[in-house]
Amino acid sequence: MVMMGWSLGSIESILIGITAGFSVDYVVHLAHAYEIAEGDTYARVEEAFADLGISVFNGMVTSVAASIPLFFCQLQFFAKFGTFLCLTIAFSWLFANFVFMSVLATLKIPIKKGGCRL
Repeated sequence: MVMMGWSLGSIESILIGITAGFSVDYVVHLAHAYEIAEGDTYARVEEAFADLGISVFNGMVTSVAASIPLFFCQLQFFAKFGTFLCLTIAFSWLFANFVFMSVLATLKIPIKKGGCRL
């Protein structure tokens, strides 16, 4: 926000609160697909991308496309929300696909069948 010349006000505080949901959405979807996939780590990564990769990509495209008209709004809240939404969604998608899935493939996180016992 500072790099864009924004100071912390009520609009920016609301946007920061929204960040949590938008920023983890794609990671959670791909992590779930990885968890339910069968096989070794690389097979799981490939299956996760095959099952939900296109859905996550389409979600990113539609969210970014929906935020673009907000750039041109006269009301400051909507203009900032559009910018914030576009950047958050784009960086979230990049992180989920290139960083998170690479870390899963590199660390070879084992998944135990049978779920969690509480």
